[in-house]
Amino acid sequence: MTRAGSGSSCRARWAAASLVAALAVAALAARADAAGQLLQNGALADGEGDQPAAWRSEAWIKTPTASSFTWSRGEEGIGVLAIENRVANDGGWVQTVPVSPSTWYRLSGWVRSEDVGDDHLGAYLSVMDTFYNSQELHGTQPWQQLSLWVKTRPLETSLRVGCRLGGYSSLNTGRAQFALLTFEAAGTPSPGAPFVYGGSPAEAPSRRMPWMQIVAIAVAVGIAWLLWRYLVPPSSAANT
Repeated sequence: MTRAGSGSSCRARWAAASLVAALAVAALAARADAAGQLLQNGALADGEGDQPAAWRSEAWIKTPTASSFTWSRGEEGIGVLAIENRVANDGGWVQTVPVSPSTWYRLSGWVRSEDVGDDHLGAYLSVMDTFYNSQELHGTQPWQQLSLWVKTRPLETSLRVGCRLGGYSSLNTGRAQFALLTFEAAGTPSPGAPFVYGGSPAEAPSRRMPWMQIVAIAVAVGIAWLLWRYLVPPSSAANT
């Protein structure tokens, strides 16, 4: 009876330890997700009509016949932003995102182009009101992932990021599409990385341990203690 009771108690304690561990891992994953993507509606899954949630269109030439801006969503739930410049123009989909001062961020997304002129700025990702641009696509190009890195200034708390076709003093025609957009604090760009702005990729990263590492270590230590506490019998019971 004693051994059977001990087995039941051990299984109950194992279940409790497993539940605590699962909750700890879930909390860690939730915090990691919250600390990652800063764009609202980056997958472009939400919107109404031709208007995606959290995004707005802008153009240098604002007449309705100059450019068109559309949004569509496929059956799989992934949306696409589109820009068509019928005349040479600087058109874009734009969103303002919160940032921390003196921090590296990576803007990334999938882009394709159709009949975009070769002599001016093409289809690309950009930090608005700057010349911080990703690689550009010209002509007709299939879907490609484009990205750039930017380090914020010491007092900067927000940035405007955009999906663009054409640019300042470099108006262009054609069509461009954008999908699966992300903007996140993603560490530090590696030395030699292209399209890096606001700082040098060779800057040494902080020697402080990232908070995610600290939390992960604390969770691991807690799980180990729970397993030891509930699964390893006391030495006195073993002697009995």
